[in-house]
Amino acid sequence: MNSKRQDTLFLQTVALLLLSVINTASGQAYKPHPLLSPMWQADAEYYVPSQVEDTTLKHGYTGGGFTFRMPIYTGKDWLSAEGGHPFYAVLAQAKLLARQTQVDYLEPDRLLTVSSFSITGLMATGPSSLRNLYLLQGTVSMPTEDFKLEMGHQSLHGALIWRHLYHNNKFWHTLGIIYSPVLGRDLILPVIGGGYKMGNDDYVQLTLPFNFAYTHLFSRKFSMSVKLNSQGGYNHIHADSTINDGSVLFRNRFSKVSLLARYYTDRNVVLVPEIGVTGKGRLAINDQKDTQLSSFYFKFSLQVRFGKRPAASPILNFDPGDSGFDPSYLVE
Repeated sequence: MNSKRQDTLFLQTVALLLLSVINTASGQAYKPHPLLSPMWQADAEYYVPSQVEDTTLKHGYTGGGFTFRMPIYTGKDWLSAEGGHPFYAVLAQAKLLARQTQVDYLEPDRLLTVSSFSITGLMATGPSSLRNLYLLQGTVSMPTEDFKLEMGHQSLHGALIWRHLYHNNKFWHTLGIIYSPVLGRDLILPVIGGGYKMGNDDYVQLTLPFNFAYTHLFSRKFSMSVKLNSQGGYNHIHADSTINDGSVLFRNRFSKVSLLARYYTDRNVVLVPEIGVTGKGRLAINDQKDTQLSSFYFKFSLQVRFGKRPAASPILNFDPGDSGFDPSYLVE
């Protein structure tokens, strides 16, 4: 019985290897391209409530999000590493994010929401092989509550990024500028960073001022990362009996250290659980500023990718990660 099972397993393995060889020989890889393929992603997260200042108030949230990305234009073909002509692509991305506040810092509990739409332009260039990636992204968002669309409360953000991959395919640097609410308010931030591939299984990435990651690839399907990064944003919320100002802006930001795993299934689905510890949070309601004690943070993402994966230049052949195509993740 065991012998029959082993024979069956061996035949299945051989069949998969043959299928892989056939796909490769025909120029059609099995997986969708991690950067330029259509995808959708669903997120669920939980920020454990913790004490605010030395009061009895606490703040936390339960949240969820949905992202959809679609290439609008990717040129006539996908250029290989030997191609010398520039490669252009345009991507569109829509995102919905909702966080239900908990306990009593914001009364009553609010459903803080952000609706956003982004257009990203890519250009890869290089004299013999494409080694430079230029990215220009513009985003319009509506950070309100209950997904209400209110004129005057829309926000515009953007990024201009240059990423250079050296000829050994092991080291890259990133320079640019980004206009982002990642620190709790709209700020123009310089982007300075780089990454290094140590052997075939380890990557280290550092970007100032808000990202560090170390990743180990256990197999083709499974990897784990240790990350240090900042997270923040703001929402326009309505006044109530405790906040009687007509225009109320709630801002928050915190840093976190987290352990993140990625599992790539055979059906083009990526599962991403994450658990982390946050530093002291910074909360603000208009000009009133408070500090929140450290807490725990949990997140789970499910991403589904579509399409095929033709050969592409190494500068394009990387995975932008669990957040979709977001410059704050790309620049890691």
